[in-house]
Amino acid sequence: MIDACPDSAVLFFDVDGTLTYFDPDDMTDKDFSAVRPSQTVVEAFRALRDAGHKAFICTGRPLWLIADSLRALDPAGIVAMAGATLEVEGRVVHEECFDEGIVEELARRIAAAGFEAFFEANEATFALEPAGVEQSSLIGTAVVHSAEEMRIDGHLRVGKVCLNAADLARVANDDGFIDRNFELCNTGGSNRELSPKGIDKGVGVARALEYLGRVGNERTFGFGDSGNDLGMLAAVETAVAMGNAMPEVKAVADYVTDDVANDGTVTAMQHFGLI
Repeated sequence: MIDACPDSAVLFFDVDGTLTYFDPDDMTDKDFSAVRPSQTVVEAFRALRDAGHKAFICTGRPLWLIADSLRALDPAGIVAMAGATLEVEGRVVHEECFDEGIVEELARRIAAAGFEAFFEANEATFALEPAGVEQSSLIGTAVVHSAEEMRIDGHLRVGKVCLNAADLARVANDDGFIDRNFELCNTGGSNRELSPKGIDKGVGVARALEYLGRVGNERTFGFGDSGNDLGMLAAVETAVAMGNAMPEVKAVADYVTDDVANDGTVTAMQHFGLI
């Protein structure tokens, strides 16, 4: 951990619950594109750039859900899909997806169990719904009833799946399918994320630092609140937990800042002398 940062730093910011407010248990008619950072956060990002620091968005969101208000922060790059994707200067330089057979098998199990789940690609999010359901609880998602309907240019390019904890237990079947093929993450409340095996935000941080030519994690900061931020916080030199963070996130933090409603990211940046 470092107390001040006179030299150029690299910072990684989660979005929902960190840069913007998001209630993981309030999923009804959720419009992610309408959630935006405060003006205080906007000004802080401008101050970071002026000071020569590099700020990355490091989010579970796929690229299509990086709203204009987030891109307007002018980050150095975006780690998306909880570490599966790295975008720099508008170009995807790395994208990790599930094997198509794994997506097909998971979709088959979910369809047979008859519940809703969200399969995320960088181009779109697909709401896999039970037969007869034609409207998703999340705005902007495409309703499908099978894996075949998720193909983009003939390929299944799914990098993350979101579903309810109780529903996940219904498809696990105690046969090791989930443990063998997925990284499982608790993102708060009853929400769970499945990522490709071996992928988390820490992997995304490492790829971003490698792209920048950085060796090691000196003068790096991570800001997060949820279980999917643990990999990111472990990969940086200084881990910052939001005041609204899950207990397990606060437990690994070097510094616990204000909550997201009080612009805790800005408080921490000021505390460490970054702005």
